[in-house]
Amino acid sequence: MAYLNTRRKGDFAAQKDEVENYCKYRFQIAAIFHDHRAGATHPERREGFLAMLEYCAANDCPEIIIYDLADLAKDMDAGLAALKTLNEDYTVYCVNNDFFGSRDDPALRREAIGNFIRYMGRYREGTGKAAAPAPRKAKKEGGQAIGRPRALSEGQIEALITVRRAGTSIGKICRMFDVSRSTVSKILADRPELKGEWKGARQEPPEEV
Repeated sequence: MAYLNTRRKGDFAAQKDEVENYCKYRFQIAAIFHDHRAGATHPERREGFLAMLEYCAANDCPEIIIYDLADLAKDMDAGLAALKTLNEDYTVYCVNNDFFGSRDDPALRREAIGNFIRYMGRYREGTGKAAAPAPRKAKKEGGQAIGRPRALSEGQIEALITVRRAGTSIGKICRMFDVSRSTVSKILADRPELKGEWKGARQEPPEEV
């Protein structure tokens, strides 16, 4: 069983091909369900997502394939809630940026996903209990605050680094945490191994002799 949530015209065909290649020799795809431009809608209120759940329940499907966790929902909390719902009854696999491991052991994989969801829950709790930031400096005239408030809390920064280290692109991280690319670049400034392309530096061709 596969579920796709696309944002641009043409994404469905491209993602469908990648899903089929990912499943080749490992899974048999019973059906592919699809929602288009539904990122702002909670997954459990989408027509395609609900149809997939009904089909899985009626046909005893053990696995669900999604294209990318970061594309499951625009809001990170909504995406994590949907992942938690799926993980309770199914083994979830991601075609792109799959950092959960244990692909050959469904029980361990579901445990790893559950641990990740609990970890993210703990950082959200920490964010809610975080102390208010120190007052910003005021202008000499009028006493108005200057500068911008901090975009992310310490817990959110830790979570951002975790998903980046797992291979998630900077563009998708911006959507997950609702921040700009410059904010992500500043956070990764002291971690040069995470700033560039995840697949490593481009190999230079050998010199001709």
